[in-house]
Amino acid sequence: MKKISLLFAILMGITTVSGQDSLTLTFSTHTTDGSYLRPDSITIENLTRNWSETLLYPDTTYTFLLHTGVLNHLDNKQLQVTPNPFDGSTKLCIPSTREENALLRLTDIAGRVCAECHCRLQEGGNLFSVSLSLPQTYILNVETPSGKCSAKLTNTGHAGANSIRHEGVTGESHPEMALKSISTHEFELGDKMRYRCYTPTRVSSTLTKSQFVSEQIVLVFDTHGIPCIDQPTFRDYDGNLYNTVQIGNQCWMKENLRTSHFPDGTEIPVGGSVSLGDTVPYYCDFFEYYNIVIPWEERGNFYNWYAALNVCPNGWHLPSDSEWTVFTDFLSSQPEYVCENAFHNNTYIAKSLSSTSWWNGDAVGCDTGSEQSTNNATGFSAIPAGFCFGSVSFGQEGEDAHFWTSTDTNDSNALERIIQYDAAYLFRPAFPKNFGRSVRCLRD
Repeated sequence: MKKISLLFAILMGITTVSGQDSLTLTFSTHTTDGSYLRPDSITIENLTRNWSETLLYPDTTYTFLLHTGVLNHLDNKQLQVTPNPFDGSTKLCIPSTREENALLRLTDIAGRVCAECHCRLQEGGNLFSVSLSLPQTYILNVETPSGKCSAKLTNTGHAGANSIRHEGVTGESHPEMALKSISTHEFELGDKMRYRCYTPTRVSSTLTKSQFVSEQIVLVFDTHGIPCIDQPTFRDYDGNLYNTVQIGNQCWMKENLRTSHFPDGTEIPVGGSVSLGDTVPYYCDFFEYYNIVIPWEERGNFYNWYAALNVCPNGWHLPSDSEWTVFTDFLSSQPEYVCENAFHNNTYIAKSLSSTSWWNGDAVGCDTGSEQSTNNATGFSAIPAGFCFGSVSFGQEGEDAHFWTSTDTNDSNALERIIQYDAAYLFRPAFPKNFGRSVRCLRD
């Protein structure tokens, strides 16, 4: 009997998923201190199917129509159906960049025509009212001389006779649809998605997940640190966007570099079988073989010293050992960046540089891993990404953040700065140049 019940439960689960027509995400944004921050845009990327979409404020809701094999595009136009599913009636908006004739046809799943509308689209948002008498799934087809598109409509109520009525045109889109966007891209349950939010001066943390259910997606902006006033963000050659942070008189990257190209577009080799005597630049790209916890968007790439020397985008550079010393001396001179302790040691600045997450826990007061919610007073947001060596070694995730300097000590070694989870100060060792480390660029 238990086996039968289990099989029934599994079949019911499959039926429930298979019967799902759409999946809706509602985005909300706030800062790490809980304050609301109005988004300007939200990027939605499907990493499984290699497409991306951007929501522009006031759009904060995005609906995926689960894959049905129906074509869902009309050149650059996009059907907006709000709400969907709906109780008997709904609104339809067809944005058009030109004036042209159109045929709108509603059919049921069996292919029977339930309603039609012949009209002339105008430039702007063409508004329609849709009413349906029977609760079921319908297919809306729109045909114009410039193309065709289709959308699935799910009716759950009764609204009298079936009809499609053209109600006029607005300059952009219907105000009732201001918080709704319907995807025209292919999507299936479980696709790996990536979400990020932008304002004119800030970028939120990145959320990457496999999407199975409708839910609220919360995107958070870090409140630690002040962006560089005249350059709050910048991009690398690959188009990756980075936040900046002003600390003292220096403008730093707030995130680890993650480009795979030098600024002139030359591709950086991926680390393979290397030895300590090799001088070829490389970065590591083998993390599928390890149980990596920190997302790539936060971890960034690891570069050997030969790549790190020239990898920073134009206008930025790999900081020297002396520039790092100016940086740490400034922090040591500012009480708000020094962890209070019984010895009043002004070198205890590691917590002020370290992110509030990802570090291994540690119970000692001023160590980075202790009480991580009090970290990151500077906004530098150092991540304990660890290190790599060629394609054969990865380690210290959660324990250490390693940053190259541009200063070498001999033909084989170069200086770096290290933040450790179980220490309160930064280390300044020399390591082999062929080890892969994180890179933070400093503005010229």
